[in-house]
Amino acid sequence: MKEKITIRLFDGFEILKGGKPILENLANTRKTKLFVAYLLVNRDRPITHQELFELLWSGEDYANPATALRTLLYRFRSMIDKEGAEALDGAIISHRGTYQWNRELDVSIDALDFDALAKAGINPMISEARRKEYLKQAIEMYKGSLLPDFSSEPWLISKSASYRDMYIEAVMAYIEILKAEDQPAKIVQICENALELAGTSEILDLEAQIARLKIANPDAVSKSSVVEYYNEVRELSVKLQDETDRMQAELQEDTIEQQAFLCDYRTFKEIYNLQRRMQSRSKATIFLGLVYVRVDDTSNEDPLYVEKIMTDIVGCCQRMLRVGDAICRKSDTEIAILFPAESYEDAVGVLERLKAASKERTVEDVVVVYRVRPLKSGRD
Repeated sequence: MKEKITIRLFDGFEILKGGKPILENLANTRKTKLFVAYLLVNRDRPITHQELFELLWSGEDYANPATALRTLLYRFRSMIDKEGAEALDGAIISHRGTYQWNRELDVSIDALDFDALAKAGINPMISEARRKEYLKQAIEMYKGSLLPDFSSEPWLISKSASYRDMYIEAVMAYIEILKAEDQPAKIVQICENALELAGTSEILDLEAQIARLKIANPDAVSKSSVVEYYNEVRELSVKLQDETDRMQAELQEDTIEQQAFLCDYRTFKEIYNLQRRMQSRSKATIFLGLVYVRVDDTSNEDPLYVEKIMTDIVGCCQRMLRVGDAICRKSDTEIAILFPAESYEDAVGVLERLKAASKERTVEDVVVVYRVRPLKSGRD
């Protein structure tokens, strides 16, 4: 009988076989570890080579990203072979320019198990006894931070917040069951543990206060101003949550183009100043690039010759830059871009690649010149 493989994402990253850690060398290779963790967290969809390359080598210049990714996959598979973790054979599937964690693999992943148990426990269509057991297991399984070694990664913040919200919802559902069973001491304990794991929550803090009041004087609770305040806060919290969901649905587009954002100069200026403000409170460095294109059209009879060349170069820039970058036509022959980079040298490298790609797509009578500057922060 094969020993069960479990993967822990909460409060660390660990792969265990029969309860004992394996593949411990994964911790010594940050990129391989991040590669595997990203596929695990996003296991419901295939991840393109481009997305993985930007995650793992943002700002770095590699001639062949696909080869670099294959090297990481080879390292991971070598670790599996070395430690005899046969259950992880075929863990990562490669298919047509994408990688994906194998959803059919017989492994237990704590974050996914927590999510399934919490959702089952919240479901009002099953018996209260079963709901209580599911909620109890989910609450015990949640350990706070998701992959703390990568906690500053933007892609992880949203997922971690989603699990936190699910945890709070599961705790609240469990508390309602404990209220019906008249267990105020248990409620206090649950709330204190939840506040330690999930941080500030006014609702949980008020639930704990009400439970303490009931322990001290059961008859006084129904007349307590704390209860009245709690009821008001809870009602407002529900309304605000619904409004936040509606606002997010209203603001976001159904689909986001997987290329840089093309806009007019006025919008570009607003993005520029917003980036200045953001840069003043973050470590990221944003660069402004200005590309000038000179076209010798004296020998061409097409009146739209220059415009066609510029449209082609703008399209080339839009495809080569990343989703969060911004582009605009500053004038008939100038293109402005905003993009992050690790250093000035990396920023120059981005413009050099754009220049080379642009000239490859046009004719010899086109001259492309660029300049690049880091943005001044809001404090400068």
